[in-house]
Amino acid sequence: MSGQAVVTIDNKEWYMDVATLPWELSQGLGGLAEVPSSTGMLFDLGIEQTIEVTTVPMLFPLDIAFLSEDMTITEVYRDVEPGYIVTSQLPARYFLEVNAGELADVEAGMPVSVDYLATEVVAPAESDLVSAVMPFVGFLAAGTITTLFMRDVVKGLFDDEKSYLLQEVNNASAECEIVRPQHYDMLSWVGAPLPDYSFAIEPEVKERKIDEVLKRLKEGVNDIQDSDNFKQFLLTMSKFHDYSIGNLILITIQKPEATRVAGFKTWKDLGRWVKKGERGIAILAPCFPPKEKKPETEESEEGDAEIEVSPVYFKVVHVFDVSQTDGEPLPEFEVPSLTGEANEELFRKTMALTRMQGLDVSFESRPYQDPAIKGTYSGKSIWVKPEESRAQQLKTLLHEVAHYYTESVFRIPRRDAETIAESVAFTVGAHFGFDSGIRSFSYVALWAEDRKVLEANLTAIRKVSTKIFDALESAKIGVTSTR
Repeated sequence: MSGQAVVTIDNKEWYMDVATLPWELSQGLGGLAEVPSSTGMLFDLGIEQTIEVTTVPMLFPLDIAFLSEDMTITEVYRDVEPGYIVTSQLPARYFLEVNAGELADVEAGMPVSVDYLATEVVAPAESDLVSAVMPFVGFLAAGTITTLFMRDVVKGLFDDEKSYLLQEVNNASAECEIVRPQHYDMLSWVGAPLPDYSFAIEPEVKERKIDEVLKRLKEGVNDIQDSDNFKQFLLTMSKFHDYSIGNLILITIQKPEATRVAGFKTWKDLGRWVKKGERGIAILAPCFPPKEKKPETEESEEGDAEIEVSPVYFKVVHVFDVSQTDGEPLPEFEVPSLTGEANEELFRKTMALTRMQGLDVSFESRPYQDPAIKGTYSGKSIWVKPEESRAQQLKTLLHEVAHYYTESVFRIPRRDAETIAESVAFTVGAHFGFDSGIRSFSYVALWAEDRKVLEANLTAIRKVSTKIFDALESAKIGVTSTR
């Protein structure tokens, strides 16, 4: 850790580790079974900003407080269970995490005193993969990696990765061990999926004629997922490999315009062939050399048998982008844009709702943005593409507002964020007479892929939709319902 400090709030003291380095900020208290009472961690991000805190790696509930530049409490979140995301509603520079219940008497506006303790700062070892990856992931998330920076990072990254893997294999035991939460960030580097974090929301008590709308949603999505065209699309897409972050960077460096990448044989199986003279994109693939025959020796006594360890190696393989091939066209799946007029009253009231929630909505043109992206949500900011039709803008606005409620209000894990957000956008729109089904059904079908995904999220969709219903129907920003 970067140091320790005594944190005092209203005459109550906590002894805290201080996190300032990227790898410290990312790991936090993740993976610890517990921390003693009156201890915790203080995080310093350097400047005031919208802060997003994930409790996915946690093993126990927390109280979380955000602090301004002048060390004043701005927000307090109590009893946050593992598996949630908390986003600061106001800019903050610091936040602290302690055991749930310890901030019961702490409120926004209280001053915080921090007395830093003298300590020796020990830099993380350069050979430690976590130390190498955490800053890199932070830069990647911020979108500030340049091509030259990537070249240097990738080379060192794979050198460290090979060293780390060899070390781990040599230290392996005979039994498999569970991956601890503090190492979850590493799983994607070796192609393993992140653990599934489920959540439970109490069923809605208030009578609401929402079932008919949700039934339409399910039927519309199921019809698309049952179609031969959609099945063929998914079958084709399943043949494309999900590359690690390191290999994605290698692909970007060599062919930044690449959109769909596969090996020579995969393209052949899909009825396409690599054009003559095309140069492959070099990536790294793990491989295992032939096992060496061991000389026959006397059998060891029971319990003394040596564990055979196979070292991990990488080899260079080449892949090709679809633009480097000819042949049968790949099946496409269209998510059409909405055209025509929008429900202007709903548009106006939704904008009023964003203002009430302190959200900044921008309709500025972004010619550098991927044209397929029609809107974004981040922290307290929403962007809607102005070149789209008014109807499409309204649907996008509802979609991004749904992201805000899902992630920042209910703190629902992001694993099915797009499925939930688009389903909420359709449900809210249909409730007030605005039908986005022609786009929403296709969008949800694409992101859910399996109808079980949609069904598993219906409780969250109902909860978020109802919250927005209540806000739009409130006395301050009422809107006429077509129920």
